[in-house]
Amino acid sequence: MDKANFHHVHLNVTDPDTTIAYYQKYFGAKKVKYRGKTDALFTEKSFLLLDQVVESPETHIGSCLWHIGWSGVDGQSEFDWRVKEGIAVHTPINPLGDGHWMYFLGPNNEVVEVFTGNKNHTFEHIHLLASDVDETMDWFKLHLGLLPEHESAQPWGNGLFKWNKLHVDNINIMVNGRPVEERSWFPAEFKPTDGTAFDHIGFSFANIDPVFRQMKSAGVEIVHDIKIDPIHGLKSFYVRGPDHMLIEIVEEKPIPEGIWL
Repeated sequence: MDKANFHHVHLNVTDPDTTIAYYQKYFGAKKVKYRGKTDALFTEKSFLLLDQVVESPETHIGSCLWHIGWSGVDGQSEFDWRVKEGIAVHTPINPLGDGHWMYFLGPNNEVVEVFTGNKNHTFEHIHLLASDVDETMDWFKLHLGLLPEHESAQPWGNGLFKWNKLHVDNINIMVNGRPVEERSWFPAEFKPTDGTAFDHIGFSFANIDPVFRQMKSAGVEIVHDIKIDPIHGLKSFYVRGPDHMLIEIVEEKPIPEGIWL
């Protein structure tokens, strides 16, 4: 089958203007009018799409969608600058190899990481948690044509947990398995991502009709059939991915071929 492209992260927000200003100021995302219909953020080759909700959305912590991540260069300087500017800190700066990692909180308490290992300032990764890393990788391989970096899950460090990752365009999808010892950051049971601050992620194909038929025949749970999203103008359908993750499959050509404005 064709390989999926990464298309978007979808957030539920109470105030789109505040969210847009946050990602513009702290992470260099660009405000755009997606398909001429709604304000969104462009992140090099993909988007942050926003749905406005009346009440503060439930936290995504406790779901398999752990955080979104940007790259950085000088960890201490970037941490100090964001804190000075008033950004909320989830986890303070920590060393990792020759770089640093740190977690911040977005306007709706979505978790955003900065990792300086790759020394740039691009939107870099999505971090997932998985009850079974190999099963999650098999799902992405079978239904989205995405190949994991390793044939099977690898031990991390002293064997605390297993992990693997996918490369999708310019994005890494990092997947951590359940630790051998209980950790507060890994939920006992995963809740659905729907309705949380970090609602779902989206992948694109040039033609989604055969993808829909393939997934349906394979027994993938179809959450919503193919339709046109009245807010964002997308032709898409939704499926239930591993560990109750909501995934949107969008009909769109990849950037820069795709016409999205």
